[in-house]
Amino acid sequence: MELGFIGVKFSGKSTLFELLTGNHFEILRSGLAESRRGRVVVPDPRVDTLSEIFKPKKTTHATFNCIDIMGIPSGNRHDTSSKYLEAVRQVDGLVAVIRVFEGYGDDGKAVTIDPPGEIRHLEEEIQFADLVVAESRLEKVEHLKQRGAPQYDKHEHDILIRCKEALDGGIPIREISFTEEEEKRIRGFQFLSAKPFLAVLNCSEIRYQERDVYIRKVKETFPDMAVTAVSALSEKEIQELEEKDRALFMEELGIDEPAIHHVIRAAYEGLGLLSFFTVGEDEVRAWTLRQGLTAPAAAGVIHSDLEKGFIRAEVISYDVFMETQSMTKAKANGQIRLEGKDYVVQDGDILNIRFNV
Repeated sequence: MELGFIGVKFSGKSTLFELLTGNHFEILRSGLAESRRGRVVVPDPRVDTLSEIFKPKKTTHATFNCIDIMGIPSGNRHDTSSKYLEAVRQVDGLVAVIRVFEGYGDDGKAVTIDPPGEIRHLEEEIQFADLVVAESRLEKVEHLKQRGAPQYDKHEHDILIRCKEALDGGIPIREISFTEEEEKRIRGFQFLSAKPFLAVLNCSEIRYQERDVYIRKVKETFPDMAVTAVSALSEKEIQELEEKDRALFMEELGIDEPAIHHVIRAAYEGLGLLSFFTVGEDEVRAWTLRQGLTAPAAAGVIHSDLEKGFIRAEVISYDVFMETQSMTKAKANGQIRLEGKDYVVQDGDILNIRFNV
């Protein structure tokens, strides 16, 4: 999984990125645009518990990559924004860091705290960047049509027309209803507004105490949007403290858990993801899978050969396993199930794939 971090200039986006990646990242350059890529470890206490039980040689948490692009100007649409956004065309979802603290914008003017307005501005920038792509491709397709070229694809032409009309009307592509075949066709365009969109409200220490108010305002305007709140600067300052002092300061600020937990949980919700596990003496490992996918797809996440030669999956949920904390006892109790190719994997499933290649 790869997430793209976007936000207006001075939103604290880079601070959150550095907090999540532990300040470990590589710098990527493309033309005039610069971005940063880092890896985030997904905290999951279930992995740690399973590791304590199986005592494996290796314990591996799930991870995902995130890309931090240059801050988007706070004014109206800008061609420069489109260039910055190219760096996140291939990501699985977008994390929009929204400013909820006083200060000044890139124009030198005092900032009005307006999370719904800032989200709307970012959505407009994303849609503008998509419109450039749609119009460019549509121009080529219509040229093929005029020439009567065999490469002309009427279905692609119709889909592009629908996308352009929606974008012209301020509607993101994620809100258009497509058939399964149409969805496959538009994936190649890597439309930004087709991607899941998560809003992270980056609050000052004071505003964080009022986070529920700002989350509610966003939900009123964007009812289907996944949203959470953090205080990135405060947490970064806490990370620099001695470990014994961190819990005390987090309690004083009303921070119940680290920002990484909030962001990842909201990202999993917004992207429709789940975690499943494989266990054994060699390794206990967490894997990430999209909700609704079947056991062979989960096998493919582990290794392509497992998906090709999939026969059955031995399945037990984490909660059921914890009743005995023993695979031997669970098997004796009939708690481990054999599931076939149609089984839809659930969050917390422990899988053992039977395969033959």
